[in-house]
Amino acid sequence: MTATPTIEAFHKKWIEVFNSHDLDTHAALYTEDAMLFGSIPELVVGRAAIKAYFGGRGPKVHVANYPFPQVVMIREDVAATAAHVDFADGDTPMPYRVTWMLVKQDGNWRIAQHHGSPRG
Repeated sequence: MTATPTIEAFHKKWIEVFNSHDLDTHAALYTEDAMLFGSIPELVVGRAAIKAYFGGRGPKVHVANYPFPQVVMIREDVAATAAHVDFADGDTPMPYRVTWMLVKQDGNWRIAQHHGSPRG
């Protein structure tokens, strides 16, 4: 399991695995029953489905810029985050709004809910 004891470590690891296209490690950053609204109309539910979702993105899709998000601590083991994220498909910009609901499980942060929508 990937160690992410702080939200800062989690944020850094998420960007790293997104850009490396390491689907197994990427999926492990989500809870088993996580939910994702991404670039498709359907709600994606569960770690396996989230892995398949990220496997469907193009090979040149990457995070160009993901500043550390605004964080609201709900409890010591639950946090909400929000940020403007600049993805790109090769050189084509894909600006998004991204929110996560993070939960700390066994000392490591994981995404329980993820929403990404294009920003205009």
